[in-house]
Amino acid sequence: MARFSTRHLALTLTCLVGLAATAPIPAAAQFFDQPLQAEPGAKMLLETDTLTYNVETGEVNAIGNVFIEYNGYQLFASRVRYDQASNRLSAAGGVRLEEPNGNIVVAKEVELSDDLRDGFLTGLRADTIYRTRLAANRAERNGGSVTIFEDAAYTACYSCRNRPDQPPTWVIKARRVVYDENEKSLRFEHPEFDLFGNTVAVLPSFSVPDPSVRRKSGVLTPTAIYSNLLGFGVRVPYFQTLGPSRDVTLGLTPLSRQGLFTDLEYRQRTANGNFKVRGTGIYQLDPDAFDDSSGSRRFRGSVTTSGNFYLNPDWQWGWESTITTDRRYLSDYKQSTGDDLTAPTTLYLTGLGDRNIFDARLWAFRILQDDYVSEQVLNPPAPFSGVGQRLQGKQAYVHPAIDYEGVYDGSVLSGELSYKFNITSLSRQETDAFGAMEDGTRIARFRGVEGTFTRGSAEVSWRKRVFAPVGQVLTPFAGFRGDVFALDNRDPNVTQLEDDVLGRAMPWVGLTYRWPWLIASSWGTQTIEPIAEIIARPNETHIGDLPNEDAQSVVFDDTDLFGVTKFSGYDRVEGGVRANLGVRYVLQTYSGGMLAATIGQSYHLAGRNSYDVADIMNSTGDSGLSSDESDLVAGLYLDTNGGLAVTAKGRFDQQTLDVQRAEVGAAARTGPVTSSAIYTFLAKQPELGIIDDREEIQLAASVRALDRIRVFGQLRYDLKDRDVIREGVGVAYDDDSLSVSVAYSEDRGGLPEDPVDRTIFFRIGLRTIGDGTVSTGLDN
Repeated sequence: MARFSTRHLALTLTCLVGLAATAPIPAAAQFFDQPLQAEPGAKMLLETDTLTYNVETGEVNAIGNVFIEYNGYQLFASRVRYDQASNRLSAAGGVRLEEPNGNIVVAKEVELSDDLRDGFLTGLRADTIYRTRLAANRAERNGGSVTIFEDAAYTACYSCRNRPDQPPTWVIKARRVVYDENEKSLRFEHPEFDLFGNTVAVLPSFSVPDPSVRRKSGVLTPTAIYSNLLGFGVRVPYFQTLGPSRDVTLGLTPLSRQGLFTDLEYRQRTANGNFKVRGTGIYQLDPDAFDDSSGSRRFRGSVTTSGNFYLNPDWQWGWESTITTDRRYLSDYKQSTGDDLTAPTTLYLTGLGDRNIFDARLWAFRILQDDYVSEQVLNPPAPFSGVGQRLQGKQAYVHPAIDYEGVYDGSVLSGELSYKFNITSLSRQETDAFGAMEDGTRIARFRGVEGTFTRGSAEVSWRKRVFAPVGQVLTPFAGFRGDVFALDNRDPNVTQLEDDVLGRAMPWVGLTYRWPWLIASSWGTQTIEPIAEIIARPNETHIGDLPNEDAQSVVFDDTDLFGVTKFSGYDRVEGGVRANLGVRYVLQTYSGGMLAATIGQSYHLAGRNSYDVADIMNSTGDSGLSSDESDLVAGLYLDTNGGLAVTAKGRFDQQTLDVQRAEVGAAARTGPVTSSAIYTFLAKQPELGIIDDREEIQLAASVRALDRIRVFGQLRYDLKDRDVIREGVGVAYDDDSLSVSVAYSEDRGGLPEDPVDRTIFFRIGLRTIGDGTVSTGLDN
């Protein structure tokens, strides 16, 4: 072993070991970059069997097990030679360069000029931290900024390191790959695509940006689509940078049945935020394909815009908006990113502090469903029968909804003081009514009322935790909420209010009692915790006189057994004296398993029971809380930490223990099988328009049949009607560089008159290259 430090040799070798790949593809090209400067005080370690220096020729040779380390870079070779006369540096015999960030370059032979601007490498292979590989028989640069790789191949197969005797899953081969340092681009000349060792496609020559370049103008990866209504098409997007903070993408999709679909998206980044605008449109050649919908027109299109800007680190504002020519356009042309039911428009201002939060929004929703007429029980009853479902007029405009809440920074009476404020104002053009059955009579229920509704609410609450003897925990609490309502109700069929402005006040006091018992064992711990809570309030006022917009959902289960109210929003507030009783059990094992269970019941003790008095929506109907003794609620959560997780919750009739609502979910993973199951049951609720019990099960499973092949499927089945709602099956291949899947599904979840939606879905993804999807409906 020899230790050697000569300034010229150290600098030259440092250049070699310091100039390796940082980008996924052109790693080896960095051998030819500008030479590095030796850092002041930096030391180089050179180890070799033999080190010689020829005084006459100025040639330095390190021969046998050469190892050079500098600044974290490591070079291995059988021989390294530096010739001062020709200013050439060469390394041979299994040259291997390892960078500090993990990139590895292997070459049979390396020869470079003194300034590293010219030279060549043979038998090259570069593996990068991005799990990509570039190999070439020869790489050469003769001055300038262009490096040429001959007989090159590129793949994103990371596992190739562990199985060098097997071909990569896929590889792009090219007679030449030209890397332009100034343009930051790679050009593949005479390329072909190999899959599992066989050539499956000969490609035209193409150029791609250097993967180290985040933004570069050019054509992006095309995507194929197919639909019975649209025909076959290929989207070809072109990306154009407009400077360091702006760019635009133009997509052209010729469709064999409907014509040229065009989309244009502009994006800009500013000093304090960003925004984008996207427009799409098509002049349909065959509008009759959409005869049964609002899409039967020549020109269809949309404009979508969004933005987000910071006023300071705590405050930001922004917007989101979508405008369409017709309701079905986004779903017909697969442009919707949401639930295909609504397209929101919102303008917002938010602030986030250490102990408080502010949020203000304006909302409007574009309905993405066509109006329809149905004979189902959910149709509006008289005097609204015959009008059908005019959906857009029933959708409210919110102007605005403002929330502010927080916790006071400091103690008050040795406890915690919190506060909430809410202002909601909305307008609706048409009353949203539906029919329901009550005592055999069909009556009207109202989700929303024509006119303008404004409410302002302010709430303050206090609580304190007190530890009593033998581990008992007492939590006294108190609060007050006040509401002011301003109403412009233009529908006399709903309510007859004499005043346009109403007020409501609700104070409360309460006490929560807990007594947890801890049982420790050699395998884990168990906690048994009885809980009792009592809350005293006056009666709720103006029930049925006021609209109910944000408290229409009352789902009584173990998660809201304890608390001041079980309403989901501000429009209703619980009144009367109520007690909540329950027991919570928690088991935790030292191996990571956990079991938690809760069971309890709520009792109305005095005053008027808010859940026994219907509002215009009758949101409390069949809630399980209308009697003095509520239904029984229970919940169970199990996680074995070994591949099995179970969640179960239910509500049971307080007299017969009949199931009123239940949901059981399980997810399991064992060996090659991953599966899940969800069972749901909802007893009939005639007061809410649900005249029959609902019961269904959803199943999903994935089986890894082979090392990289899995078969998957799903099923949603109506147990009451004995009918399949949705089903699907597919097969997929996955490895570290390729993902391919084919699936078939049938969906019967639409309206009874809608046809079955049958779809075939195909997807292929090449890591670092791109992916494409094709889906088609089998029925028009």
